[in-house]
Amino acid sequence: MAAIIAAPNLWWQFSNDWPQLTVASGIASDDGGANRMMFLPDQILLLSPVLVPIWLAGWWRLWRSESIAWARPIAVAYPVLCLIVLATGGKGYYALPLLLVLTAAGAVPTERWWRASAGNRRSLGVALALGGIGAAVISLPVLPATALDIPNSINREQGEQVGWPELTAAVASAWETLTPDQRDGAVILTENYGQAGAVEHYGPDLGLPAPYSGHMSYADWGPPPDDRIGPVLVVHQAGGAGLTGSFANCRAVATVDNGHGVDNEEQGTVISVCDGPDVAWSALWPRLRHFY
Repeated sequence: MAAIIAAPNLWWQFSNDWPQLTVASGIASDDGGANRMMFLPDQILLLSPVLVPIWLAGWWRLWRSESIAWARPIAVAYPVLCLIVLATGGKGYYALPLLLVLTAAGAVPTERWWRASAGNRRSLGVALALGGIGAAVISLPVLPATALDIPNSINREQGEQVGWPELTAAVASAWETLTPDQRDGAVILTENYGQAGAVEHYGPDLGLPAPYSGHMSYADWGPPPDDRIGPVLVVHQAGGAGLTGSFANCRAVATVDNGHGVDNEEQGTVISVCDGPDVAWSALWPRLRHFY
């Protein structure tokens, strides 16, 4: 069953030169040390410290209980997965799905403990309430953008979502610098899928067309039509010339300020206007695709 479930994904990876290995290599090269350092804290904090005793009890139950011996491989799989993630420098949350299984397994001994006394019920109720609050702070946009330092240290994706409306507004202001004739053939090209997603979500209200990006699987939505030979609005991080190097006569026309002082990857993003490509988009697209 596992082979059948995995087969389509493995075939796609094989047919596309194993892009997941390319991404994993980039993650290990750039963030491997930090990922290894944060691995244990991630196991404790991301799912919630309150649940640690529950999933530990679940692991012990799966390992020791003869009545569910068929599930013992799950108890083996979690530490093996942890070793693989540590060895490859992957991100700590890669192991979290198995923690959900261990938490489910720990529900039975936890319920027995809960039923043992009224004091246990009160303690567990308070712990779960505090755990729920902590989980909301880490994973949901409940804090103001100026108070994200602590959750960002645990889940930096929180901070990466700050400033998307401002980013799209900056793209719209750059779009307005083009003449109507230029806009008919212009293309918005972003450096990463986060920027593209922001423009795709907020852009229609500002009169922007759909963006394109060669980043990871977002590239599968491209390339732009070959007849789009007008200017290219390149959305790229400051100091990077990866995308603008593919076009001539690039000039910066706007810079993103998220307005909250949050130092994320998109703060200071530059929007440059470049000449259209000197080859067809379909021929250029393989060179623009990047995985990390």
